[in-house]
Amino acid sequence: MTKKIIVIGGGIAGLTSGIYGLKAGYEVSIYEKNNIVGGECTGWDRKGYHIDNCIHWMMGTTKGTDLYDIWKTVGAVGDHVEIIRNNNMYTSTLNNQSITLWDDIEKTERELIELSKEDEEEIKKLIKNVKLSMNVEIPADKAMEFKGPLELIKMMKTQKNTLKIFKEYENEDTQDLMNKFKHPLIKCMLSDFCPKESGALSFPMAYGNFVGGDGGVPRGGSRAMALRMENKFKELGGQIYTNSSVKKIIIEGNLAKGIVLDNEKEIYGDYIIPSCDTDYTFNALLDKPYMDPILRNMYEREDDYLIYGMFQVAYAIDSKEDLLGGEIILDCSDIKIAPWMGDRMTIKTYAYEPSFAPEGKQILQVLLPLDVKAYDYWMSLYKNKEEYNNKKEELANILLKKIEASYEGYKGRMEILDSWTPVTYKRYCNAYKGYNQAFIMSKRADKKAYPSAYVKNLDNVILCGQWINPPGGVCGAAITGKFAIQRILKKEKKDINI
Repeated sequence: MTKKIIVIGGGIAGLTSGIYGLKAGYEVSIYEKNNIVGGECTGWDRKGYHIDNCIHWMMGTTKGTDLYDIWKTVGAVGDHVEIIRNNNMYTSTLNNQSITLWDDIEKTERELIELSKEDEEEIKKLIKNVKLSMNVEIPADKAMEFKGPLELIKMMKTQKNTLKIFKEYENEDTQDLMNKFKHPLIKCMLSDFCPKESGALSFPMAYGNFVGGDGGVPRGGSRAMALRMENKFKELGGQIYTNSSVKKIIIEGNLAKGIVLDNEKEIYGDYIIPSCDTDYTFNALLDKPYMDPILRNMYEREDDYLIYGMFQVAYAIDSKEDLLGGEIILDCSDIKIAPWMGDRMTIKTYAYEPSFAPEGKQILQVLLPLDVKAYDYWMSLYKNKEEYNNKKEELANILLKKIEASYEGYKGRMEILDSWTPVTYKRYCNAYKGYNQAFIMSKRADKKAYPSAYVKNLDNVILCGQWINPPGGVCGAAITGKFAIQRILKKEKKDINI
């Protein structure tokens, strides 16, 4: 008889594992707490505008890579989906100066040297490492534990540029990389994409991926991509149950027998794949002793495995003129109203998606990084909904005035559509401390230790999701979703090639 897989959570990891499970011949059901799939890869509508929550640019949009094969298999990309590519990754500004990371890396190098001649040597080193990263591919054909000696040797050869970059930046973080430069704007540019505590290789790897042409946005944005994946899952015969929150995994001995929903209904299956936040998995679905020691270590060592928060706002713009032309990062240290606020804010228009706004108008969104301490502040404030909403509106208006001061063409034309905080991610996605990604591994982290997808003493529970693949993101989520099915197939002594 066909064995049944129960997937907990209908985000990118859950949908990916569901699709691969069906293709491997299993019966698969997904249980999602919200009324729509996608998890944090989603969007919503306000006053005729569409707010996109997730994808700024996505790796794996180039044909011929393992990651592209995953995205195509699950229906996220393909010949039927246009990939939108911008000519720049982002622009950093400071003290009336700006620098743009172009898709033409030679142009970026020239402009950086023109900006700071005294940093020329370090600029050339950085650009050299970005170029090394241009064709780096994320191995996503099979989980590492299934690769034989010859496959590992082949992978090492194909990853030789990656190894060079790892060696170049070994034991360095982004702050160390920043310290090599003298110009303050270049320092800002490096940390505008990567937190200062993240590995120094984060920036060259990310920018190299973009320059290599692999960073794009699927037409329609985050919600549309998740819904394409849902359609693929259903076409293959899968069942999705939305508005179905799971509160417990049923355990008998060393096996999980099924799940219990919030309405006390019990569902039984042969394998359980929790694709949700691991904090929720081991503090609600399972008892905490089941947590992998490496993962427990990450939660306990908060200074070494860091998380952040975000305050975000969407504004309606009564104009079709795009004054930004991409993502712009501004200094906002002059408007800080609390110590947990970041010093830099990202603003972005979605002119490339005209369907996101009524004709003749556009939508602009702001992302303001927050310290992890902001989580307790916003959660405490949320106990009084009126105070919570008032504080959101106050901060949204402060950011609005900052944008108007920087771009006079938007003055008097902006209206707040919506704003959201770490509380939002906690409420809707059970996100640990309201963070919508996973741990940032500082240089003090155990570099070779990543959480296991297996749950000790439970033979038929396999984890997937961004939290077991720091620092997270949709790509890591999708890869772990595929690997979860490979791991089930291996347990059953079946071919893992789906």
